[in-house]
Amino acid sequence: MFFLDKASRDPWFNIALEEHLLRNAEADIFMLWENSPSLIVGKHQNPFLEIKPEYLLTDTIPVIRRISGGGTVFHGSGNLNFTFITNSKTDEYKINFKKFTQPILDLLNKMGVAAEMTGKSNLTVDGLKFSGNAAHVFKNRSIHHGTLLFDADLALIKHYLRPTTDHINSRAVASIRAQVTNLKPLLPENMALNTFQKKLKQTVLAFFGNEGTYQLTEIEINKIKDLSNSKYKTNTWNFGYSPDYSLSRSIETAAFDADLKLQVNKGVISSVKLSGLKQKKLAWEIECILAGKFHHPKDLQQALEPLLSAKNISKTEQQKLIIQLF
Repeated sequence: MFFLDKASRDPWFNIALEEHLLRNAEADIFMLWENSPSLIVGKHQNPFLEIKPEYLLTDTIPVIRRISGGGTVFHGSGNLNFTFITNSKTDEYKINFKKFTQPILDLLNKMGVAAEMTGKSNLTVDGLKFSGNAAHVFKNRSIHHGTLLFDADLALIKHYLRPTTDHINSRAVASIRAQVTNLKPLLPENMALNTFQKKLKQTVLAFFGNEGTYQLTEIEINKIKDLSNSKYKTNTWNFGYSPDYSLSRSIETAAFDADLKLQVNKGVISSVKLSGLKQKKLAWEIECILAGKFHHPKDLQQALEPLLSAKNISKTEQQKLIIQLF
């Protein structure tokens, strides 16, 4: 197995890199990598069920959809990501979480941490989750990747995630919320992340066989950048790929008291109805503006701002309204 050593913390580039290697490389590749703070959602998820919409309105943190299934994970300081991209001619081994997490468990148990796999693909210690894993198959190649909470800000992770809500009706895969823990407090001698990363690299390559280092060519790097820009930085992929969904909720601000119903298909609002608003004309104007718009906080803010400002509705109240459209 080849090791790809990369220093980039660009989350768009790194997610695009995984897809590029899956589709275009021929070697078995192992990577350990970190991202700058970002929220990575599963392929079949609805980001608005997972993440508080106020952070999507302000671009506080990037939201990126990966090509594998599973739930939403937080990438950032203190979180180490691992990726295996391999060939397999038999279906039995194309999706095999046990095989690719075994060396991680071996290392942790050797260091005195009673880690184990629980459920389909989680790694836990004393019932607390420190790693979520996902996979994706392309022809005879598969990707297995996951997170390792080493010394992450666990409060920050909860900060971004949305509490379970029932006003969005969707067939999207929902994240399974679990109690989590960091590995660092469980390891000896106040181990640093780079020390743990070196030990994990050595363990994995000893387990699967070390074939050397995989070097990206300039041509590959440019192709990955192109994929990052054309796919992973677009709202069409990150939000529009969500399964169709409907939303039904009450809206309450100083300026509004109404019931909202809307339908979203491929990220675009296909129907919208505001009822109960005393200003019938205003309700009709908002419906006309929203219909056909991309269902994303910034898009709707931009579309509604001229009308709401003309009605002397403050920026604060406008933001409260936008958030409640999700």
